[in-house]
Amino acid sequence: MSRFYRKTITYLFSKYFFILVTVLAIMSPILWYMLWASHLSHNTILIETFPEFTIYITTGAIFGLIFAGRATYFRPVNKTPKYILEMFLGGFALGFVAILNSFDVYVYLFPDKVINYTSEYEVVFPGPYRGKHGRCEAGIWIKDAYTDRWKQLCTSKKELSKKRRQGMSEVWVTARVNELGSYIVDYKFTYK
Repeated sequence: MSRFYRKTITYLFSKYFFILVTVLAIMSPILWYMLWASHLSHNTILIETFPEFTIYITTGAIFGLIFAGRATYFRPVNKTPKYILEMFLGGFALGFVAILNSFDVYVYLFPDKVINYTSEYEVVFPGPYRGKHGRCEAGIWIKDAYTDRWKQLCTSKKELSKKRRQGMSEVWVTARVNELGSYIVDYKFTYK
């Protein structure tokens, strides 16, 4: 038992354990942010003229060029152009993932105002995709008055039967808006 105890204590005070704890301390908030931003994007609608995807690609390309330039400048003697391409692709992926959903977070964190409006809606079965967990049981399409675009939100049959009654043909939407788009905070079914 004392041998195992000594090995454990030795490992806890080793540089490898320190590196592991440091990497986890850095990566945990980043992963949490990515999950949180992904969750926010389910209720965020960006304006149609905003070049979101172009900005993602451009940022990825800039990061890729920085990584490739660094690899070219500090390249060890035996490295090939394949190594430079790998560094470009790694930098591209890092830049792309780093900025992904950042505009949705901006819309959520920095609203100019909170607005309420009535909107038409449509219920569909099944609902929108939710990653590897399949689809939502039901979906509700809401027309956003601020961006004039449709957004599909996730819901369930149980929630629909609880909140919606016959004759309710509109939804009362509460949204946080700014110059990039809107974030739907809540919606309630209402009569016309």
